[in-house]
Amino acid sequence: MGHVRMSVLPTSQKWRNIIQQIAGMHISNVEIADIAQQTIQNVRNRFRHIRQDNGVLGTFQFLVNLAVASREENPQARLLDIGIDLPDSPTPLSFAKAVNAYIAPKMDSFEYGEIAQRAAGDAISIWYRQNQAHKLSLFESLEDPFEVWRKAGNGAGFCELSRLFFAKFTQRYLEYFLEREASAALSNIDKRIEFEERLEEHVDAISLHAFETAEITQRFAAGWFNKYATEGVPSEKEIEGFLSHAFGKIRDALQREDDKE
Repeated sequence: MGHVRMSVLPTSQKWRNIIQQIAGMHISNVEIADIAQQTIQNVRNRFRHIRQDNGVLGTFQFLVNLAVASREENPQARLLDIGIDLPDSPTPLSFAKAVNAYIAPKMDSFEYGEIAQRAAGDAISIWYRQNQAHKLSLFESLEDPFEVWRKAGNGAGFCELSRLFFAKFTQRYLEYFLEREASAALSNIDKRIEFEERLEEHVDAISLHAFETAEITQRFAAGWFNKYATEGVPSEKEIEGFLSHAFGKIRDALQREDDKE
């Protein structure tokens, strides 16, 4: 799928503008620019070799397995065969917990694994909200628990689920490094407290920015799934190759954002 050309995708707000909003009036432009740039560079550095982390690989493998197994006559039995154990009437929370259990023995880095687990949990929760016919809490099960997952069982559906995962993964790393860089750059304790408080108020802006950034993975994800997952589950090597391409595209998008500053 490497022949697919990705265009430069505009975001509704530039990253530095978001930091400006979070910073408020009492943080200098120099401090804002430094925080914005260092955050982007740190996230890009993390994404450089992240495909090789078994926790990240296992988490995405879980989502692929879930999408593929949903097409089976007995998805639950199929998942159990590959080590994904679910209760008889799984709820959205059951699927999120199953991610953690599945990748716990695979994790290389606690940081990477924790971010991946949480991103997958976010993606699962949002997928349910977007695709269930009737409103369902995290603790309720559908009559057919795999109904919503069948919608991810083809390229068109899987690329949406995949984008949610990459968006939440990127968002959590942006927030992680943004808070760290602000703490290092702002010597005044009052400025730090104000920044942290305002960060909580602007999570939606960061979430939207990450979701727009992750759009660059979407078309490739659809083609990849149709090529490798139509007849069964892609191999670990094929999944690692997909992650390499996807994180590489996100790194490129973040670099372009940084170059605009």
